[in-house]
Amino acid sequence: QHLEPTRRLGVRARDDGGPMGMVRTSERRGVGDVVQRGLQRGRVANVAAVAGPGPAISAAVANRGFYRSPLRTFLFALLASSAYVVWWAFQLLSFAQRERFPKSGSPWWVLFPFVDLVYISRAFKGIAEAEKAALGTSGLPLPLVNLAFIFAILLGRFTTKVTGTTGFVIDLVIALTFAGVLAIVQRSANRYQASRYPELGPSPGGMAGRYTWGEIVALMVGSLFTLAILAGDLLPS
Repeated sequence: QHLEPTRRLGVRARDDGGPMGMVRTSERRGVGDVVQRGLQRGRVANVAAVAGPGPAISAAVANRGFYRSPLRTFLFALLASSAYVVWWAFQLLSFAQRERFPKSGSPWWVLFPFVDLVYISRAFKGIAEAEKAALGTSGLPLPLVNLAFIFAILLGRFTTKVTGTTGFVIDLVIALTFAGVLAIVQRSANRYQASRYPELGPSPGGMAGRYTWGEIVALMVGSLFTLAILAGDLLPS
């Protein structure tokens, strides 16, 4: 009742310092928190829409099959180009299938010529889109890595009978191309995984990280193949 004269005179009562002011301040803060949480949920939903629902966090942490150092990937692909590239491509398609990228397929497609390129290209695209959805931008030059990967495969198939110094240079170019493509794609895949699954920890660098028996076997077998190829190029027949 004591506020009635104030209302009749058209004067607005101040309540900033009283209990009602505290309530309204809390309400404003509460609305801000709700808006912020809504924006965060929208960003996560955007990533999930591109990459698919994905595995549970615990499963992602337990399976680090495609979370490795780009430098290590580059060096191993350079030393053991043939076997290591096949093993890495198998891991790539497994990762794409696990993340439910659009049109991803079974990792066993790597054993089928030409068809494997289709699924590998789809996996590259899935990584680029997921990285962009998670971070706002993608560092994966999609046309370049696709062309370089196909170029290395075709160059190897059409120059199998070339030996000597020319053959050595061609084999070195093929190995460097594969190693570069694998390292670039691995870097983008790591950025996406580090953003979506913080429990994985920082992106591995150098030669550190988890080694698997598959990786070790691929490195050993591929290195033997590389030595045999280089010996055939350089040693007299």
